[in-house]
Amino acid sequence: ERIESIAFKVKGKFRTHFLSSKSECVGVFYGDYNVICEVKDGTLHLSVPRRLPASEVTRFLSSREDWLLAAMEKTAARAEAHPDTQTLAGRDEIPYLGGSLRVNCVACEGRTGRFLPDVSSGVLTVLLPDPTDPGWRASAIEAFEKAQSRIYVDKYLKQHFPYFAQRGVAPPADVRVRVMTSRFGSCSSGTHALSFNAKLCEYPPAFIEYVVVHELCH
Repeated sequence: ERIESIAFKVKGKFRTHFLSSKSECVGVFYGDYNVICEVKDGTLHLSVPRRLPASEVTRFLSSREDWLLAAMEKTAARAEAHPDTQTLAGRDEIPYLGGSLRVNCVACEGRTGRFLPDVSSGVLTVLLPDPTDPGWRASAIEAFEKAQSRIYVDKYLKQHFPYFAQRGVAPPADVRVRVMTSRFGSCSSGTHALSFNAKLCEYPPAFIEYVVVHELCH
């Protein structure tokens, strides 16, 4: 979708900056001010300090427009390749380990859904009480991604943690794989728990390995 302008609020009043081409997301320092641009649900949000005049906001947008638009287009492409679970539920294929799996939803008896991945043939069979229900499909895909991401996270933790243990690093207090909206992983400095994005399994194994090692470094 073409974004033609950005509306931002300064001192209670909305101002508009018109863009010359397409768009999608970012955040930077502008002079002594922290200016943050973020895309949420397809809408571009601009966060600026109250003391920053509207004229400076417009000047910032104009000076960084090419960079801003390029970043927005990159974010749009990433969102298309790795959409949220609800969007994936309506597709015939889902991203998996840098490639894709064809989704085959089949009716089953009972009220518990199951998934049967056949990676060698590139097919994910999902057994559901109602294969036409988007909610059931989304829940099954989310469960599948959590399970697969957990397998690879555990694999690379087992492979790389001994290196850190030799240097006196304590093992993680907890390891979680959950739905995350803006990060691939995180480390809690207070509890020493590691959290990983349930969508990691959509990316190549080398990328998952990098994320695991990165969080161990924290």
